[in-house]
Amino acid sequence: MKAFHMQRDKDRRWSTETQFKHIRELINYWLGVAALNRFTKKRMEIDVQWSGPIPNGPKIFAVNHPTTTDPFHMLSVLPERTRMMVNADIFKKFLIGRLIRTSGHIPVDKKAGRNALDMGIQALENGENIGIFPEGALSDLEYGIAVNPLKTGAVRMALQTGAPLIPVGLYLPINGIMFKHLEVGGERVESRFYIKGRYGITFGQPLWLSGDVEDRDLVRNYAEELRNKIYFLSRISAIRLKNAVALSQEKKKKKKKSAAVETGL
Repeated sequence: MKAFHMQRDKDRRWSTETQFKHIRELINYWLGVAALNRFTKKRMEIDVQWSGPIPNGPKIFAVNHPTTTDPFHMLSVLPERTRMMVNADIFKKFLIGRLIRTSGHIPVDKKAGRNALDMGIQALENGENIGIFPEGALSDLEYGIAVNPLKTGAVRMALQTGAPLIPVGLYLPINGIMFKHLEVGGERVESRFYIKGRYGITFGQPLWLSGDVEDRDLVRNYAEELRNKIYFLSRISAIRLKNAVALSQEKKKKKKKSAAVETGL
């Protein structure tokens, strides 16, 4: 009987601690989003297009990854709480690591990818949204913003949980990127920061996948289909940004002509 009471008290403490942790993460998450919104309002011109309403329930946002700062710009526009899957080495950084850790985001260790996959699946089964950059690295910029072949984690999570995949295509002017080399995980890697300028985000239609998660050919075919959709959406973002620039230049020309007429020049 004593052992029963001890176990019951332990379970109660565990439940209470879990609840408090969840509340702390929610508070930290939305405080972080509020700070990001203030920053983007001052420094960024984010152009967002939705292809339709977001489905209810848990979902997976699968995004291309031209810059290191993409997760933060995504968080500033997502209307629902979304746990981003982020390189585990970033969690070790003093300030930013603490912020993303206490906000409930998910570390991705390339040497133990299964752990991150399990955490993502658990989050989806708990009714939470996931944000993932399935290229597994920064996008290739040699011939413009490409979408590298995708890792299969996003597809496998969708197949295993039934959560829809929402492809997202990002685009930004490459000449606005700041390139830096940082120490990450004991390696010197290229990081790309984009903190001022135009930034296009296009959300695609949700994809509901079906089939056997152990069927490798099926999984890879789905991954390639997802890659093509993300690339297509990134091109839509690019066209929208370029049209916006052309429109703003045309307005400036008309304004100058109007001023010239008014002064009699």
